[in-house]
Amino acid sequence: MASDLPTSGNQPSDVALDLPIHLIHASRSPEGPATATSSPDLSPERLTAEEPRLRRLIHRLLGWPTSRVDVDDIVQETLLAAWSNRRRFRAEASVTTWLHAIAVNQTRRHERAARRRRRFFRWFGAASEPTTIDTPNDATELATTSTQRALRLLAHDQREILVLRYLEQQPIPTIADLLGCTRNAADARLTRARRKLRALLHGSSATAGTDQPA
Repeated sequence: MASDLPTSGNQPSDVALDLPIHLIHASRSPEGPATATSSPDLSPERLTAEEPRLRRLIHRLLGWPTSRVDVDDIVQETLLAAWSNRRRFRAEASVTTWLHAIAVNQTRRHERAARRRRRFFRWFGAASEPTTIDTPNDATELATTSTQRALRLLAHDQREILVLRYLEQQPIPTIADLLGCTRNAADARLTRARRKLRALLHGSSATAGTDQPA
């Protein structure tokens, strides 16, 4: 059956994803898309110049947490890992894409640790620290908060690919490289994640992602 959702060969569709148009516009970086570098300029200054992009990406991958502590930690771990492995950087690649791949992996490690902590708290009947969300005070803010809440309810791998495709505006080949999978696998994951998000946005929480094995 033909799908009304965008395919990997098309530009991302805000309407098909059901993301509010103002959220998409707000998410786009004024700096524009990443471009490839002509030389492996990986000085500390070059790496730290990417910090705003990294912070934005990690904040989204974590589901817009209200605390900056986790985001700060992952940004620092990403920059440290990049500096420690700077000799592995290839000049024909994009510095931004290379750093984003490291950030994706660091965020996954953080999420696995967080799942283990949540299971530990459940086993011993303790409550982990709740995530708070500011109460929206107008219709526009409500729409943004509802969409972010739906994305937050997804399993990390589902939120991850939606963030990379629709908020970071990455093409499928780049996403496949970032996630370390084939293009077909990235396409399949994107389709499943869109289906889950659409169900959540239409009020079906039964299909939301759950904690996965660490």
